[in-house]
Amino acid sequence: LSGSLCRCLLHRALPPVAASKPHQSDLAMRSTPWKNLARGFKIYTKTGDKGTTSLFNMKRVPKTHPHVESYGSVDECNSVVGIVLSTLNSPSEHLTATNVEKRGKLSRELQLIQNTLFELGSHLATPLTSSSEAELLRASFPPNQAATLETWIDGMDAELKPLRSFILPGGHMAAAQLHLARTVCRRAERLMTPLYQAGDMSADAFVYTNRLSDYFFVASRFVNHMYAVDEVIWKK
Repeated sequence: LSGSLCRCLLHRALPPVAASKPHQSDLAMRSTPWKNLARGFKIYTKTGDKGTTSLFNMKRVPKTHPHVESYGSVDECNSVVGIVLSTLNSPSEHLTATNVEKRGKLSRELQLIQNTLFELGSHLATPLTSSSEAELLRASFPPNQAATLETWIDGMDAELKPLRSFILPGGHMAAAQLHLARTVCRRAERLMTPLYQAGDMSADAFVYTNRLSDYFFVASRFVNHMYAVDEVIWKK
């Protein structure tokens, strides 16, 4: 298993073994290395030393496989969000009490996004067309996540000046980092597109990814607004 997939799946505890005879797919799910996820796992497994890795359905694929490329970019996006949170929560900058509240709300949203990106990673590691019903259930992507992002976007956008020009990544450090998160998210979406078109991932997950890049864009503008930092305007 790849490190990013292990991180995506560790929080999904396997169900207890039923008293009755288990289904063959359940037996497969509890075989090594999946049974180790419930009690932890070693960081290095050596199973990927020849350039292959396992999806959630235990299928071995090259590390350049579209599903691996997709959830790898999602993992990268999650890491960038972690950098944004570290920057936002730095105690070195003064904010008004109102903006401290706003920063706290934004931080909570980003933390929820990090958790949802874990869900997205495990979903992408489970191809819809070649996984068992039990595997699909364990790695299903929660519905209505895009609608939540839209609510957050609208809330921030209501406080911003209308956008009348293209802006460049920059301004406050966290704003620039949010632009990086946006571009990594866009790459993940591009990599997911063939999977979505082939019916190998859910519409909810694909739409969420598309909306998430919009969220990062508006959040970057909101951070500059919150810290009273001028946006960097594109000049022809």
